[in-house]
Amino acid sequence: MKIAVTSTGPTLDDNVEARFGRCPYFLIIDTDTMQLEAIENPNIALGGGAGIQSAQLMSEKGVMTVLTGNCGPNAFNVFGQAGIQVIVGISGPVRDAVEQFKTGSLSSASEPNVASHFGVSATPTVPTATGQPGINPMGQGAGGAGFGMGGGRGMGRGGGMGRGMGRGMGRGGGMGRGMGMAAPMGMPSTGPAAGLPENAGLQNPDQELASLKQQAQMLEQQKQQLNERITELESGRKAAAFVQTDKCTACGTCADVCPNNAISIDKHAVVNLRLCTACVLCVSECPNGAISITQQKIGS
Repeated sequence: MKIAVTSTGPTLDDNVEARFGRCPYFLIIDTDTMQLEAIENPNIALGGGAGIQSAQLMSEKGVMTVLTGNCGPNAFNVFGQAGIQVIVGISGPVRDAVEQFKTGSLSSASEPNVASHFGVSATPTVPTATGQPGINPMGQGAGGAGFGMGGGRGMGRGGGMGRGMGRGMGRGGGMGRGMGMAAPMGMPSTGPAAGLPENAGLQNPDQELASLKQQAQMLEQQKQQLNERITELESGRKAAAFVQTDKCTACGTCADVCPNNAISIDKHAVVNLRLCTACVLCVSECPNGAISITQQKIGS
Protein backbone atom coordinates (compact mmCIF):
# COMPACT_ATOMS: atom_id res chain seq x y z
CA MET A 1 0.00 0.00 0.00
CA LYS A 2 1.17 3.52 -0.78
CA ILE A 3 0.81 6.00 2.09
CA ALA A 4 1.90 9.60 2.63
CA VAL A 5 3.30 11.16 5.81
CA THR A 6 3.70 14.90 6.38
CA SER A 7 7.29 15.50 7.47
CA THR A 8 9.67 18.21 8.62
CA GLY A 9 12.39 16.74 6.41
CA PRO A 10 13.04 14.31 3.53
CA THR A 11 13.94 11.16 5.53
CA LEU A 12 12.21 8.54 7.67
CA ASP A 13 14.18 9.79 10.67
CA ASP A 14 12.64 13.28 10.47
CA ASN A 15 9.59 14.10 12.57
CA VAL A 16 5.97 14.10 11.45
CA GLU A 17 4.85 17.67 10.66
CA ALA A 18 1.67 18.76 12.46
CA ARG A 19 0.33 20.78 9.52
CA PHE A 20 -0.94 18.96 6.44
CA GLY A 21 -1.30 21.61 3.73
CA ARG A 22 1.79 23.56 4.80
CA CYS A 23 4.19 20.78 5.75
CA PRO A 24 7.74 21.13 4.35
CA TYR A 25 7.74 17.60 2.85
CA PHE A 26 5.39 14.79 1.85
CA LEU A 27 7.01 11.36 2.18
CA ILE A 28 5.33 8.85 -0.15
CA ILE A 29 6.05 5.37 1.20
CA ASP A 30 5.30 1.89 -0.10
CA THR A 31 4.57 -0.02 3.10
CA ASP A 32 5.50 -3.36 1.52
CA THR A 33 8.97 -2.37 0.32
CA MET A 34 9.53 0.81 2.38
CA GLN A 35 10.55 2.52 -0.86
CA LEU A 36 10.49 6.26 -0.24
CA GLU A 37 9.75 9.31 -2.41
CA ALA A 38 10.32 12.67 -0.72
CA ILE A 39 8.37 15.58 -2.25
CA GLU A 40 8.94 19.19 -1.27
CA ASN A 41 5.53 20.73 -0.69
CA PRO A 42 4.87 23.15 -3.59
CA ASN A 43 1.85 24.64 -1.79
CA ILE A 44 3.44 25.72 1.49
CA ALA A 45 3.41 29.43 0.63
CA LEU A 46 -0.04 29.67 -0.97
CA GLY A 47 -2.18 32.43 0.51
CA GLY A 48 -5.18 30.08 0.43
CA GLY A 49 -6.09 26.60 -0.74
CA ALA A 50 -2.86 24.92 0.43
CA GLY A 51 -4.79 22.04 2.00
CA ILE A 52 -6.93 21.46 -1.08
CA GLN A 53 -3.98 21.61 -3.47
CA SER A 54 -1.94 19.27 -1.28
CA ALA A 55 -4.82 16.81 -0.99
CA GLN A 56 -5.20 16.80 -4.79
CA LEU A 57 -1.45 16.15 -5.07
CA MET A 58 -1.79 13.10 -2.80
CA SER A 59 -4.62 11.81 -4.97
CA GLU A 60 -2.50 12.26 -8.11
CA LYS A 61 0.29 10.26 -6.43
CA GLY A 62 -2.05 7.32 -5.85
CA VAL A 63 -1.87 7.56 -2.06
CA MET A 64 -4.42 5.47 -0.14
CA THR A 65 -3.77 6.79 3.39
CA VAL A 66 -2.34 10.03 4.80
CA LEU A 67 -0.67 10.25 8.22
CA THR A 68 -0.43 13.76 9.67
CA GLY A 69 -0.83 15.82 12.81
CA ASN A 70 -3.85 17.87 11.75
CA CYS A 71 -6.22 18.06 8.79
CA GLY A 72 -8.69 20.86 8.04
CA PRO A 73 -12.18 20.55 6.51
CA ASN A 74 -11.29 21.55 2.94
CA ALA A 75 -8.52 18.97 2.56
CA PHE A 76 -10.62 16.39 4.42
CA ASN A 77 -13.43 16.90 1.91
CA VAL A 78 -11.06 16.31 -1.02
CA PHE A 79 -9.75 13.14 0.63
CA GLY A 80 -13.31 11.90 1.10
CA GLN A 81 -14.12 12.43 -2.57
CA ALA A 82 -10.90 10.65 -3.59
CA GLY A 83 -11.47 7.70 -1.24
CA ILE A 84 -8.30 8.45 0.76
CA GLN A 85 -8.38 7.75 4.50
CA VAL A 86 -6.78 10.25 6.87
CA ILE A 87 -5.13 9.50 10.22
CA VAL A 88 -4.53 12.55 12.44
CA GLY A 89 -2.83 13.16 15.77
CA ILE A 90 0.44 11.63 14.56
CA SER A 91 3.75 12.87 16.01
CA GLY A 92 7.34 11.73 16.49
CA PRO A 93 9.67 10.19 13.88
CA VAL A 94 8.12 9.25 10.53
CA ARG A 95 9.63 5.76 10.76
CA ASP A 96 7.78 5.07 14.02
CA ALA A 97 4.51 6.36 12.58
CA VAL A 98 4.82 4.03 9.58
CA GLU A 99 5.52 1.04 11.82
CA GLN A 100 2.46 1.85 13.94
CA PHE A 101 0.38 2.03 10.78
CA LYS A 102 1.69 -1.33 9.57
CA THR A 103 0.76 -2.99 12.87
CA GLY A 104 -2.80 -1.68 12.57
CA SER A 105 -2.64 0.36 15.78
CA LEU A 106 -3.80 3.61 14.11
CA SER A 107 -7.41 4.52 13.33
CA SER A 108 -8.62 6.76 10.51
CA ALA A 109 -10.35 10.04 11.32
CA SER A 110 -14.09 10.48 10.77
CA GLU A 111 -13.90 14.27 10.56
CA PRO A 112 -11.32 17.12 10.37
CA ASN A 113 -9.65 17.98 13.67
CA VAL A 114 -8.79 21.65 13.02
CA ALA A 115 -10.51 24.63 11.42
CA SER A 116 -9.77 26.02 7.97
CA HIS A 117 -6.46 27.89 7.50
CA PHE A 118 -4.84 26.11 10.46
CA GLY A 119 -1.11 26.90 10.51
CA VAL A 120 -1.26 29.85 8.10
CA SER A 121 0.12 32.33 10.64
CA ALA A 122 1.49 30.07 13.37
CA THR A 123 4.32 31.86 15.13
CA PRO A 124 6.45 30.35 17.93
CA THR A 125 6.89 32.26 21.16
CA VAL A 126 10.02 32.95 23.16
CA PRO A 127 10.49 34.23 26.74
CA THR A 128 10.67 38.00 27.19
CA ALA A 129 12.49 40.03 29.80
CA THR A 130 9.50 39.68 32.17
CA GLY A 131 9.53 35.91 31.83
CA GLN A 132 6.14 35.97 30.06
CA PRO A 133 5.71 34.42 26.59
CA GLY A 134 6.09 36.90 23.76
CA ILE A 135 6.21 36.88 19.98
CA ASN A 136 9.60 35.92 18.61
CA PRO A 137 11.84 38.48 16.84
CA MET A 138 9.78 38.08 13.68
CA GLY A 139 6.69 39.29 15.52
CA GLN A 140 6.45 42.26 17.88
CA GLY A 141 9.83 42.70 19.57
CA ALA A 142 10.35 43.38 23.26
CA GLY A 143 10.54 47.14 23.55
CA GLY A 144 9.56 47.59 19.90
CA ALA A 145 7.91 50.86 19.03
CA GLY A 146 6.61 50.28 15.55
CA PHE A 147 6.27 47.84 12.75
CA GLY A 148 8.90 45.67 11.11
CA MET A 149 9.12 42.22 9.61
CA GLY A 150 6.79 39.84 11.37
CA GLY A 151 4.90 36.59 11.14
CA GLY A 152 1.35 36.01 9.91
CA ARG A 153 -0.52 37.62 7.06
CA GLY A 154 1.64 40.26 5.42
CA MET A 155 4.38 39.30 7.89
CA GLY A 156 2.56 41.26 10.60
CA ARG A 157 3.79 43.49 13.43
CA GLY A 158 7.47 43.33 14.18
CA GLY A 159 10.33 44.91 16.02
CA GLY A 160 12.78 45.56 13.21
CA MET A 161 14.69 48.83 13.18
CA GLY A 162 14.01 51.31 10.42
CA ARG A 163 11.27 51.67 7.89
CA GLY A 164 9.73 48.60 6.27
CA MET A 165 9.24 47.91 2.62
CA GLY A 166 5.68 48.91 1.83
CA ARG A 167 2.22 47.87 2.85
CA GLY A 168 2.49 44.18 2.02
CA MET A 169 2.33 41.67 -0.74
CA GLY A 170 -0.77 39.71 0.23
CA ARG A 171 -1.35 36.84 2.59
CA GLY A 172 1.76 35.45 4.23
CA GLY A 173 4.13 37.44 2.04
CA GLY A 174 3.91 41.09 3.02
CA MET A 175 6.38 43.41 4.62
CA GLY A 176 5.45 45.64 7.54
CA ARG A 177 6.10 49.37 7.79
CA GLY A 178 7.15 51.83 10.48
CA MET A 179 10.01 52.34 12.86
CA GLY A 180 11.01 50.38 15.92
CA MET A 181 13.68 50.24 18.53
CA ALA A 182 13.57 46.53 19.30
CA ALA A 183 16.38 44.16 18.54
CA PRO A 184 16.96 43.63 14.79
CA MET A 185 15.40 40.53 13.34
CA GLY A 186 17.26 37.41 14.39
CA MET A 187 19.09 39.18 17.28
CA PRO A 188 18.44 38.50 21.00
CA SER A 189 15.53 40.38 22.57
CA THR A 190 17.48 40.90 25.80
CA GLY A 191 20.89 42.23 26.79
CA PRO A 192 22.66 45.51 26.02
CA ALA A 193 21.86 45.34 22.29
CA ALA A 194 18.16 45.47 23.14
CA GLY A 195 18.55 48.16 25.78
CA LEU A 196 17.90 45.68 28.61
CA PRO A 197 20.13 44.36 31.41
CA GLU A 198 22.49 41.67 30.20
CA ASN A 199 20.98 38.98 32.44
CA ALA A 200 17.34 39.93 31.76
CA GLY A 201 15.26 36.97 30.50
CA LEU A 202 18.27 34.65 30.30
CA GLN A 203 17.66 31.25 28.78
CA ASN A 204 19.64 28.11 29.39
CA PRO A 205 21.53 26.73 26.36
CA ASP A 206 18.88 24.13 25.53
CA GLN A 207 16.09 26.73 25.56
CA GLU A 208 18.15 29.13 23.50
CA LEU A 209 18.99 26.43 20.96
CA ALA A 210 15.33 25.44 20.61
CA SER A 211 14.33 29.09 20.25
CA LEU A 212 16.97 29.77 17.59
CA LYS A 213 15.91 26.68 15.64
CA GLN A 214 12.30 27.88 15.69
CA GLN A 215 13.38 31.31 14.49
CA ALA A 216 15.54 29.82 11.73
CA GLN A 217 12.65 27.65 10.57
CA MET A 218 10.30 30.63 10.44
CA LEU A 219 12.88 32.69 8.56
CA GLU A 220 13.32 29.90 6.03
CA GLN A 221 9.55 29.69 5.56
CA GLN A 222 9.29 33.44 5.10
CA LYS A 223 12.17 33.37 2.61
CA GLN A 224 10.33 30.68 0.66
CA GLN A 225 7.12 32.73 0.77
CA LEU A 226 8.95 35.78 -0.59
CA ASN A 227 10.57 33.73 -3.35
CA GLU A 228 7.18 32.28 -4.27
CA ARG A 229 5.70 35.77 -4.44
CA ILE A 230 8.63 37.00 -6.57
CA THR A 231 8.12 34.07 -8.93
CA GLU A 232 4.40 34.80 -9.05
CA LEU A 233 4.98 38.43 -9.97
CA GLU A 234 7.66 37.61 -12.55
CA SER A 235 5.62 34.86 -14.20
CA GLY A 236 2.29 36.64 -14.04
CA ARG A 237 0.68 33.58 -12.44
CA LYS A 238 -1.28 33.29 -9.21
CA ALA A 239 -3.38 30.82 -7.26
CA ALA A 240 -7.06 31.38 -8.06
CA ALA A 241 -10.38 29.58 -8.39
CA PHE A 242 -10.81 27.47 -11.54
CA VAL A 243 -14.28 26.47 -12.78
CA GLN A 244 -14.95 23.16 -14.54
CA THR A 245 -17.67 24.38 -16.86
CA ASP A 246 -18.97 20.87 -17.58
CA LYS A 247 -19.82 20.45 -13.90
CA CYS A 248 -21.06 23.99 -13.24
CA THR A 249 -24.86 24.46 -13.20
CA ALA A 250 -24.74 28.26 -12.78
CA CYS A 251 -26.52 27.98 -9.43
CA GLY A 252 -24.81 31.15 -8.18
CA THR A 253 -23.74 29.76 -4.79
CA CYS A 254 -20.09 30.59 -5.43
CA ALA A 255 -20.93 34.17 -6.40
CA ASP A 256 -23.00 34.57 -3.25
CA VAL A 257 -20.25 33.44 -0.86
CA CYS A 258 -17.29 35.15 -2.58
CA PRO A 259 -16.11 37.93 -0.20
CA ASN A 260 -14.34 39.79 -3.04
CA ASN A 261 -17.13 39.78 -5.66
CA ALA A 262 -14.69 37.93 -7.91
CA ILE A 263 -17.28 35.55 -9.39
CA SER A 264 -20.11 36.32 -11.79
CA ILE A 265 -22.60 34.05 -13.55
CA ASP A 266 -22.85 33.91 -17.36
CA LYS A 267 -24.11 30.45 -18.40
CA HIS A 268 -21.54 29.23 -15.88
CA ALA A 269 -19.43 30.75 -13.09
CA VAL A 270 -16.76 33.17 -14.33
CA VAL A 271 -13.81 34.10 -12.09
CA ASN A 272 -12.09 37.49 -12.16
CA LEU A 273 -8.49 36.39 -11.54
CA ARG A 274 -7.39 39.85 -10.41
CA LEU A 275 -9.99 39.95 -7.64
CA CYS A 276 -9.75 36.29 -6.55
CA THR A 277 -7.63 35.69 -3.42
CA ALA A 278 -7.91 31.87 -3.42
CA CYS A 279 -9.79 31.97 -0.11
CA VAL A 280 -11.41 28.58 -1.05
CA LEU A 281 -14.90 29.55 0.16
CA CYS A 282 -16.30 28.85 -3.30
CA VAL A 283 -14.54 25.47 -3.36
CA SER A 284 -16.07 24.36 -0.08
CA GLU A 285 -19.58 25.70 -0.88
CA CYS A 286 -19.95 24.54 -4.50
CA PRO A 287 -22.63 21.77 -4.45
CA ASN A 288 -21.28 20.19 -7.63
CA GLY A 289 -17.54 20.10 -6.88
CA ALA A 290 -16.97 22.25 -9.96
CA ILE A 291 -14.34 24.59 -8.50
CA SER A 292 -10.70 24.00 -7.51
CA ILE A 293 -7.70 26.21 -6.77
CA THR A 294 -4.97 26.21 -9.43
CA GLN A 295 -2.06 28.34 -10.58
CA GLN A 296 -3.29 30.48 -13.48
CA LYS A 297 -1.85 32.99 -15.91
CA ILE A 298 -3.03 36.56 -15.38
CA GLY A 299 -3.50 38.53 -18.57
CA SER A 300 -2.03 42.00 -18.99
